[in-house]
Amino acid sequence: MGDDPFVTPNFDGGGGLPLNLEMILEKLSARFGPHISWYNVPHMIYRLQRMMQATEHYWEKGGGVQPFPQRLINHNLAVWGFEVRDAYTVSEGVCRRSLSPPSNDWVAQVPEMAMYRTARRVLNPSFSMGAVEWSQLATARELSNDGGLENLLVALGANNALGTVTSLNVVFSTDQDLHRMPHERECTLYLPEHFETLYRRLVEEIESVGAQRVFLGTIPSVTIPPVTRGVSPDRTQDDDGYYEFYTRPWVWDDQFDQHKHPSITRDQARQIDDFIKSYNGVIRDAAASRDNWHVVDFGATLDRLAFRRHQGNPPGDVPAGLIAALRRHRKLNYLVDPRGRLRLDTRYVSCSPSRPERIAQGGLFSLDGIHPTTIGYGLMADLLFKAMKSAKVRMARGAQLDWDEIVGQDNLISQPPSLLSDLKRLMRFLDKRAVLSQILSQFG
Repeated sequence: MGDDPFVTPNFDGGGGLPLNLEMILEKLSARFGPHISWYNVPHMIYRLQRMMQATEHYWEKGGGVQPFPQRLINHNLAVWGFEVRDAYTVSEGVCRRSLSPPSNDWVAQVPEMAMYRTARRVLNPSFSMGAVEWSQLATARELSNDGGLENLLVALGANNALGTVTSLNVVFSTDQDLHRMPHERECTLYLPEHFETLYRRLVEEIESVGAQRVFLGTIPSVTIPPVTRGVSPDRTQDDDGYYEFYTRPWVWDDQFDQHKHPSITRDQARQIDDFIKSYNGVIRDAAASRDNWHVVDFGATLDRLAFRRHQGNPPGDVPAGLIAALRRHRKLNYLVDPRGRLRLDTRYVSCSPSRPERIAQGGLFSLDGIHPTTIGYGLMADLLFKAMKSAKVRMARGAQLDWDEIVGQDNLISQPPSLLSDLKRLMRFLDKRAVLSQILSQFG
């Protein structure tokens, strides 16, 4: 946009929080190549444990628990895992007081309560006494008091339903959940009336910030990202694209056993999506009833990109700038087909067995199956950019997304770990080490 530098949190030095799975697979691929063989499994286990131990130690006992020398307030105040209520109740002080002393567990080697550790680095990285009790929106108010705040983007609500697919368990919210802190909640899906109550309070907090313009992001369906995999015994979907069951992404059709593998049913998946539609109605109403509040429709865009739900032919369009940048990229021009269509989709990412340096499927979602890749986030940025232009946001002359930079920064796509070419064995290996389940447990 040509404005002053945008201040973002710094997580360097820790190996990811809760875990940088991409970095781990890169190192394992460099050491062991594109295939998992029985004779290298013990060595892979040893190296995997060493890397996970180092990450856990950094964030629980090492540099990650020390104040970060940063004087400026972060402009990006997003924290993964935050639900609607957390935006105005969770502060660095709340996180610090909620953290329990770390334990030495040779099985669970992901940093404990990683969301709280993330929030401390985002909301008050220097551990300043004056900012100890600042929530996300309290911090936004401080930014507004220091010269005004032109644009505030609020994209909250997905985590009020995400636990259903990370835990594969539907637990409805109760009245008590409206007052509980994150580590005290047991629900995975908020009833629409509970969501509306929390979002109304959120709207009041947003109004107190005094931003010139507010952009509210809608919530994508949580059954589309590859954190779950739809399966049906007869390999079919219903008319709306739903499978009979949704299970872990590492369970293939010929392996799935509803009595053995955790899953949610088609009816539960449909109910979750129906609740999210209700949530989005609350978000749209909030924007429609206020001047200079705008909707950024992340949810509808992901629905149009859903590969498996649309039987491999999603109707969603992608920006022409992305297609042009991929065509210009010497290593990635294969990701545009002869008709000019994008060859990245919403399935779990994997590489070609014959050419492990190339993406064979997926690529819009990262290895946790929840968060977008760099290119996936670029698609979200494009939506916001268009909404801001429509809202007459002041920008530098000729401002536009630099798709060449976005594509060039997506290392998972340009330099994928070669082990992704042996996806079934890789997922089985990570499943037996409980790596993926430990990561997902942090999100639900």
